[in-house]
Amino acid sequence: MLQPIPTDPQPTGEQVDARAQRQTPAAPPPVLDNTWRAGRKLSEARAQRGWTLDEVADRIRVRKEFLEALEGMNIKLLPGKAYALAFLRSYARELGIEEKAIVDQFQDECALTRDDEVKPAIRSPASKPRQRPPWAAAAALVLIAAGFVGWRAVDSQLRSETEQQVAVAPGSGSVGATPASTAAAPSRVVEIRAVSDGWLEARGPDGTVFLSRNLRAGDVYRPDPSPGWTLHARDGGAFELFVNGASAGLLGTTGMPVLGRSIDEIQPLTQAQVVSPRS
Repeated sequence: MLQPIPTDPQPTGEQVDARAQRQTPAAPPPVLDNTWRAGRKLSEARAQRGWTLDEVADRIRVRKEFLEALEGMNIKLLPGKAYALAFLRSYARELGIEEKAIVDQFQDECALTRDDEVKPAIRSPASKPRQRPPWAAAAALVLIAAGFVGWRAVDSQLRSETEQQVAVAPGSGSVGATPASTAAAPSRVVEIRAVSDGWLEARGPDGTVFLSRNLRAGDVYRPDPSPGWTLHARDGGAFELFVNGASAGLLGTTGMPVLGRSIDEIQPLTQAQVVSPRS
């Protein structure tokens, strides 16, 4: 009688995947220059992988805006130190970059505070405190007083300049401009009103920062409407825009950062776009 010829069992799906993984060579680590800053190392490694920011954001589940902030080393647009470092580790791991080295470099170059790593200094028992001359305390007080006076003068000047640009809400009858500007009002007046507390930054055409601070709800900032100005915010929904007193909507999406919105593009809402005022 003929005997059946034994056949090898068919491999399962998991076995096929395992074989494919063993046969697929691992991607080589990116080639980076040690003289590059941390942000450039991230962008160069991503470019060598052939990935876009959208692709990386989808792979590691981190917003594209935060990845842009990491590559641009703009810590003001990152949601706190703990989250920023967690995003950085995930990004470096996905790109094949050594995590600890890139994290240490990023912290050093961005001057991130390391409060959790600060330890009290321990003085050697053999050391003795240096004797201070009797006039040292008086000199220190004089320096502190001079520094305080100088700080108050600078703060007063900054407040004066800010008050000239910060105006009250449209329609109240008063403006924050200087008396000389009331004679001939500009043809285009752009105002940014804080509807809730939030951080706002305004930059000129050459990148000069003219405003970078937290505004409180009700504050109104009036930037120069010259071409090339841009606005940046951590929460686009915290600010409402006005052009010549007419609403131009929110600066951006609520809860999302705004990176470089051009003032030139801000236009008043049409009648069909006007929504009911906030309660």
